[in-house]
Amino acid sequence: MIRMGYFLSLLLVLMLACGTISSPVAGTAMSPTQETIELPELENSALVDVYDPARNPAEDLKQAIVIAQNENKRIMLELGGDWCIWCKYMDEFYESHSDILQYRAENYVLVKVNVSEENMNEEFLSQYPAAAGYPHIYILDSDGTFLHSQDTVELEDGNISYVPEVFMAFLQKWALPPG
Repeated sequence: MIRMGYFLSLLLVLMLACGTISSPVAGTAMSPTQETIELPELENSALVDVYDPARNPAEDLKQAIVIAQNENKRIMLELGGDWCIWCKYMDEFYESHSDILQYRAENYVLVKVNVSEENMNEEFLSQYPAAAGYPHIYILDSDGTFLHSQDTVELEDGNISYVPEVFMAFLQKWALPPG
C-alpha cells in the first residue's frame, strides 16, 4: 500500500515542480531549471500497488512518467481487481520470487489499474488494446508511449502461479536497454 509519508513527499515534489509552492529561500520561486527534484523511493517499484476503484489512473500515469524518466525505467500498468484470484497469485508470485521482484523494481514503475464493477476505468483504458483477461499488463516507455500488451495467461504455470523463467524473460525483454 502507498504510505502517507510517500504520498505527501510526492505531492511536495509535484508542487515544487509545477511552481505551485515557493522554494525554501523566502520570496523566491524555483523554476524547473533551477531546482533539483528528489523523488521519493518507491517500495518495490510500485507507485500504485493496490487496485483502488477511487484512484484516477490518468493522474497516476502522469506521476509514473515523471518517476520513470528520472529513474530511467519503463512503466508497467497492471490491470485487475481485488475480485481477481490470478491478481492475488501474481502478488504472491512476486513475494516468493525476490529476484523477479527486485528486477521489476530496478526496471519498472508499477501502476495497478482497477477494473471492477465499481470502476472499469473504461475511458483511461480505451487508449490501449483490449485486455483478454485479468490480470493484464501493459508496458509503456518512460514517456508513457504504449509498447506492449501482455496476456498473463502466457506467463502462467497452468496451476496457481507463474513460471519464473518465463516471467523473468518477459520483464527482461521489455526493460530499457542498459546504458
